[in-house]
Amino acid sequence: MVDFDQKLLALLDVVIDNYINKWEPVGSKFLHSLEDAEYAPSTLRKYLNQLEKAGMVYQPYNSSGRVPTVQWLTTYIQNYLVVQEDEKQDEVIKVRSGLKELVESIGALADGVVVGFLRNDEYYYLWINNLLRDDMVDEYQTTRKIISFIEEKRIVKFIDSKILKKNQIYYTFIEDQKTMISCLYTKINIEDYDCMLCIIGPTRVNYKKNLAIFQKILQSLDI
Repeated sequence: MVDFDQKLLALLDVVIDNYINKWEPVGSKFLHSLEDAEYAPSTLRKYLNQLEKAGMVYQPYNSSGRVPTVQWLTTYIQNYLVVQEDEKQDEVIKVRSGLKELVESIGALADGVVVGFLRNDEYYYLWINNLLRDDMVDEYQTTRKIISFIEEKRIVKFIDSKILKKNQIYYTFIEDQKTMISCLYTKINIEDYDCMLCIIGPTRVNYKKNLAIFQKILQSLDI
């Protein structure tokens, strides 16, 4: 009985798909004419009758095809939106993974902390080891404030408030809790998602080196 019900639901999806595309009642002859039709017209008529008895479709007039009821049309759309959301979530996970790899590769070269995040996304990635070098010990207070600025996502809020052009590299100094923080940032595109890359540090970072890294990244992404 379970397999039979699944066939009915699959047929219902076909009926709704074609009704939405044509906005006309869908009959057994039309369903049989489809390339992926699996059943004879008589079987299709029987299944359509069962869908009608179950309140999933109805005939607007005698001898016409079937039209999905409002209830099942709504259910179909809701299910479609769920599938779309699941597919979008899979895309976001893939983009996050790619961004994480990019942040890690830049972090091995840059002078400062590398932060990457998707615009309007709750996750972000950072390479913070560059602030833990021996030569940063003397600037412990500055280091702690920079880490706080990043971990509390104030950097995300700062950049999300900006209107950025692709293929542009921006540089600014941010005063946060009486500490001057340097920030080099750019917008890139991964799988049609806007992503932000930042190199953050104290005022004495190697600006030329960081700028050259971003320029190479933009060239390699062919933005």
